[in-house]
Amino acid sequence: MIVQAVNKGVEQASNTRPYLSRKEIAQYFGVGESTITHWASLGMPVAIVDGRKLYGKRSITQWLESKEKQQKSL
Repeated sequence: MIVQAVNKGVEQASNTRPYLSRKEIAQYFGVGESTITHWASLGMPVAIVDGRKLYGKRSITQWLESKEKQQKSL
């Protein structure tokens, strides 16, 4: 019951904040944290504020959509 409440809180926070941690953005997109690290190495946008990496939901969605469009044009 406590775990469910914590998970619900994380989910709600993820839905309202535009920038998330690596763990949160991985949960948001349903992928592993290593995938987020890999995507960042491929050019996915990452904001660094006071040495902390933050990931914008909107900018990552746009980045993924651009990759999808590139694949369709091949």
